[in-house]
Amino acid sequence: MVGTSCLAAAFTLSAGGIAAAAAPDVAQAAVSSPAQPTPPPPPEPPPGNTTPEPPPGNTTPEPPPGNTTPEPPPGNTTPEPPTSDPPGSQPPESRTPEKKKLQPLTATEERELQDQLDKLNVSKELKAKLQKTLDKTMAAAKDPSTSAADKLKYDTILKEMTNALKVIQDPKTSASDKAAVTKIVEGINEALRIVHDPKTSQADKNTNKEIALVMSLIVPSITDPAVPADVRAFNKRLLLLMSDGLLVGKGPTVGPTKPPDQKKIKQIRQQNLDALKTYADPDATQQQRSEAKAELEQLVEAPQNPEYLAFVEELKRLKAPQACLDSVQNRTSEAGWPEGSLWGVSDQSCADTVSAGAADTSSEWSGLFQCVQREPFSQCLGSIPRN
Repeated sequence: MVGTSCLAAAFTLSAGGIAAAAAPDVAQAAVSSPAQPTPPPPPEPPPGNTTPEPPPGNTTPEPPPGNTTPEPPPGNTTPEPPTSDPPGSQPPESRTPEKKKLQPLTATEERELQDQLDKLNVSKELKAKLQKTLDKTMAAAKDPSTSAADKLKYDTILKEMTNALKVIQDPKTSASDKAAVTKIVEGINEALRIVHDPKTSQADKNTNKEIALVMSLIVPSITDPAVPADVRAFNKRLLLLMSDGLLVGKGPTVGPTKPPDQKKIKQIRQQNLDALKTYADPDATQQQRSEAKAELEQLVEAPQNPEYLAFVEELKRLKAPQACLDSVQNRTSEAGWPEGSLWGVSDQSCADTVSAGAADTSSEWSGLFQCVQREPFSQCLGSIPRN
């Protein structure tokens, strides 16, 4: 998996990289070294010489005629920086943003971003939020105290935001895609807002910076005709789900209150982020991307999970208020089933519903509600009905 502090490979992400991330497994010959053929037996020695000596200094197969000083095999010399390494051969953790050439926004690109924002047909409230956050991001990208790595991330996000705003206003973009990209832009903006909030911890700043970056890099694949339709659809669902998680009103900086639950949700968030970064990394191996996509699919499919749907039906049977249902839905979008759902039902808006469910011992869900009442929700997974 790609480490939490680095996503340099994704700075060169193309539609092809995203398509490859979700493509079926390909022949492993593209990733692994081919099997070496069995060497032929040595030739018969000439008469009178029963112990032929190998050519001086050469213990590898015989070089072409006239070459008495064979070149060492590739890889036996000091490796060069990974700029020309084949995909997947260099561990992602060693590719740092500082190794990429910093190309800050030009004055023309800054004007273009502002022009696209000015023309955007959204509510005044949303436009004001976008303006405020993008201004802060642009200022951070120019701030001498900002690290080269963060400047590269900010400039990349700003350039991709310009492209996303163009897609929204392109008459060729379908109404569905316009609505989706607008929502995703709002989600990326929320991640950046959290980054620039002085109350946000440094750890959450770093996490949300990565989220904004990877989301912005995946956005182009949603409308790129070169990307297979099923991949475009999956990426759209994935980014919309992430946007929903960011826009629930509290943001991902607010977590559970009990230490075991805090630890579990932090772990899930990190796993999801690592999977997202690997999925978007064109230099990851096919196996790494396939494994990352499988993890993300679990998150994307959580709202359709039969157990989750049965849980929601039980909440409705117990006449859960809409605030409780919204809490469960939002946290499921953020952390999946079942941990996210149990996190959601632990909200104060669900307190009466949980009490009613715990008291109804005729229901198979009663044990789960009783557990949520007295234990950290992360320790109640075993109480979920399995039938």
